[in-house]
Amino acid sequence: MTITIIKIVLIILLIRVLLLSLGHLLTAFWDKANKIAIDEILKDPSKYVRDEHIGIFFTNMIWVYVFIQLLICVFKGNLTIN
Repeated sequence: MTITIIKIVLIILLIRVLLLSLGHLLTAFWDKANKIAIDEILKDPSKYVRDEHIGIFFTNMIWVYVFIQLLICVFKGNLTIN
């Protein structure tokens, strides 16, 4: 039962991180989303928005890697909870 709960939570977290990553990539590379972010920041906008969102994207990819590894362990039965 607890492994099933962990599977569900990990899948939800993985989906969340992937959607957040997509949002950051859209903000970084889609001109309309970039413009909205620029209007909010106003201080060296283009460089700040791109650098900030690319950094967040790579951080999220680290989390994606961790979640995928945990999911692999859970589905293979290598992760046990006492």
